[in-house]
Amino acid sequence: MTVPDGGPPNPNEVKPVPSPNLAGCTVILVRTQGPINLGMVARVCGNMGIDDLRLVAPIAELNCEDSRKFSTHSRDLLLSARVYPDLASAVADCQLVIGTSARFRDSELGSSLAPHEVPALLSRRPADRWALVFGNEADGLDTLELRCCQAWVHLETFGDNSSYNLANAVAITTYVIATTGVPPVRGENEPGAPREAVDALYDYWLATLDRIRYFRRADVERFRPMLTRMLSRWHLSMTDVQALRGMLAQVNYHAFGRRFDRLDLQATEPEPEPEPEPEPPAQPG
Repeated sequence: MTVPDGGPPNPNEVKPVPSPNLAGCTVILVRTQGPINLGMVARVCGNMGIDDLRLVAPIAELNCEDSRKFSTHSRDLLLSARVYPDLASAVADCQLVIGTSARFRDSELGSSLAPHEVPALLSRRPADRWALVFGNEADGLDTLELRCCQAWVHLETFGDNSSYNLANAVAITTYVIATTGVPPVRGENEPGAPREAVDALYDYWLATLDRIRYFRRADVERFRPMLTRMLSRWHLSMTDVQALRGMLAQVNYHAFGRRFDRLDLQATEPEPEPEPEPEPPAQPG
């Protein structure tokens, strides 16, 4: 993501940039049956910054209510997707083609890749244009289609279902590839409050508890270490300190008609010694 001048990045405000791991990536869907999957894959491509979606002999209608509805913000990408009669023609301009399969095909194709291994493959076999190919929802890619690929990815599952929904498979695969080795921009926590502000909060908190007679059978100072330990586990920013102090002030106002921080606490502080009066100027002789 781009970072605005003068402060840390705010993920809600800055414009994301595509992952370098997905540069030149084309997503190809083969014999897709479901218009909802078509729409959802287009949306995933929009999320991942992939601007090239290709369809091979789609069974589902490309431009229908469901496909448009589920392509949120990526309708243009969906409706402009190029359609090919077979996979060989769809990948003709790609220097590297990576297929996907829910079943193991190692006897035919060699060992599979996990999605996080794809960036390393691309570093060994750089390609200006490379393809990720996903097959039909029911049958996946057939053997001839997988033979158009130089490598293939298998997504592990950890339950009884051995394969993922098509749109989910595209989302998982592209997300893992996009984020492998790419540090995320998370924003930054607000700095911690100064120690004196936190200590003043402790004093105010204890004074409030004492004022509402919380310490009927305990001593205020014996309770202080427990409160200190509890609050020390929190990352208190100045905003947090002010919010907590405001809550306590409202408790005091509701119970006693005044907030207690400016009147009663000041009354307990020693009065400052008066400044000495200046000496009169010397009289001329």
